[in-house]
Amino acid sequence: MRRITILLLVILALAAGGCTGNGVDGEVTPEETSGAAETDDELPDNCSLITAAEATALAGYDLELGEDSVLGCGYLPPGSNVADVVVKAIRLEGDAASVATAGFPNASEIIAVAVGEDTVAVSTPAGDTVASIITASAGDFVELAIVFLGIDPDDTPRIEEAAELAVTALGRWGDR
Repeated sequence: MRRITILLLVILALAAGGCTGNGVDGEVTPEETSGAAETDDELPDNCSLITAAEATALAGYDLELGEDSVLGCGYLPPGSNVADVVVKAIRLEGDAASVATAGFPNASEIIAVAVGEDTVAVSTPAGDTVASIITASAGDFVELAIVFLGIDPDDTPRIEEAAELAVTALGRWGDR
């Protein structure tokens, strides 16, 4: 039951704006409405940003590649229908902290992370786990939703490990 409640909180936060690919002001960006092949201005295939092996290494247990959706690309435990790691590329104005604040208005804390150019961790409303890592460079953002990994907001090494994966994903996007 707790897992479903947390999933609903994350989905509601994502739908609130900042981490759905919508602009901070809630307007749909042109990148979201395009159905053409990827160009420099379009968003990448979220499933191309990290591998199942990388998601598995972060989780510490087996995860399988799910499908890309409006919420991002999920990596799920075998036999599950709920992703434990979700990666999503978005393009917005602002820095990681402002995007996190807009997308997660009920977050307990937005934690600056000393990994990458501009990276933050977002804790759940209860403050008991890290919900997401958001990293940015020049208006390109990658969110790594990791609430089900149960990373403590005071566990700096684990937060930095997750942030490294988010920065890797952002780098892969930039390499295209």
